[in-house]
Amino acid sequence: MRYEQSTNAGQSVWRATLYSAALFAVLAAPVATAATVSAPTPEGMLPHFESWIAVGIVLASVLTAILLNHSAPNVRVIGTFLAALGCFGVVAWFASILGSGVLENPKPNQAPMDSAKPMLLWIQAGVAFLAGLGLVAVANRQRKSNATLILSARNESDRYGRVSRVLHWTTAILFISMIPMGIFASMIPEDVWYRTEYNMVHKTIGLIIFLLLIARLLWNRMSRRPMLSASLKPMEHKLAHGAHVALYVLMFAIPLSGYVMTSLHGYPSFFFGIELQPFLAESDAYVVWGLFHKYILQYLVYLILGAHILGALKHQLIDKHDDAFKRMVS
Repeated sequence: MRYEQSTNAGQSVWRATLYSAALFAVLAAPVATAATVSAPTPEGMLPHFESWIAVGIVLASVLTAILLNHSAPNVRVIGTFLAALGCFGVVAWFASILGSGVLENPKPNQAPMDSAKPMLLWIQAGVAFLAGLGLVAVANRQRKSNATLILSARNESDRYGRVSRVLHWTTAILFISMIPMGIFASMIPEDVWYRTEYNMVHKTIGLIIFLLLIARLLWNRMSRRPMLSASLKPMEHKLAHGAHVALYVLMFAIPLSGYVMTSLHGYPSFFFGIELQPFLAESDAYVVWGLFHKYILQYLVYLILGAHILGALKHQLIDKHDDAFKRMVS
């Protein structure tokens, strides 16, 4: 009976996500056209290849999240290796753009902080490489375990259930991948042919993250989140709660501010092969929204997401709270 209830609850949250997507499509219908939206691509390239890239990133993220929380230990090892491969994929992508000339000759700076973007990409590529090596080491350690993960769909009192974990890690992988992609997309000069394609992938994944966040909030109402670990000190408890709230606010604010900024600038938004025309009249107010989307919110992400990750590592490696990671991943 418990399994059936958990399964029904999991199906309900996915239905809610689909309903949210359908509602968005209905609201956007007056301004959407399912037409060819990509700029002309070089001969021999797959038409609308940018949509296939977005599909591949999303499917890889979902698959990784599912495998990381699979009941079979060998499958979880594959999930960790796949996560490591994703980190190395970021490094390979960065290596591929080094020869594009964009880092040396980017779009003219709109603010003094724009000059730091090449350095930020170098740092993020380095972090991705180290994270990939760390995940390979974790996978090798996992191979020695034969423990079966017994996990229900619903959250439990001391750990998250399977639905929460898949939603969390899918959102996290997509959100983190958007950081270097967004930086590079904002650097591409106007006359480069793949500028539109990069923005299509960026905006498509941004909308998917927004829908995933709605699904997470709906699921949290259906399946109560576990309490924070009792091993946390009072101040750590407050900091952890504040970081969670701040991350939710940021993950909502970034796609929304980007959508408003784009519309006020007179540019369309994209969801795979659908072009969404601006829903607001063109206005110089896009500068203010751009300040939030491209600078203030982005640097807040670095601080809060970094604190969230470092806090989790501290509890696991320094404080020796063995249940720290097990609450959200095996």
